[in-house]
Amino acid sequence: MQQLGFTNVVSLRTGMRGWSDYEQPVVDGAGAPVDVDEAEQRLAPHVRPDQRSPAS
Repeated sequence: MQQLGFTNVVSLRTGMRGWSDYEQPVVDGAGAPVDVDEAEQRLAPHVRPDQRSPAS
């Protein structure tokens, strides 16, 4: 992330739940608080049906 130019980089190694467990703030781009469940849902990978492996 730092190589991409970000200056305030932190680890999300433990995911959003770990971030919350360490009582780190979850905020949007405007600095407004974001619900951890909502953030987790937004950051979860979404695979479209056409991207899935064909059934055997």
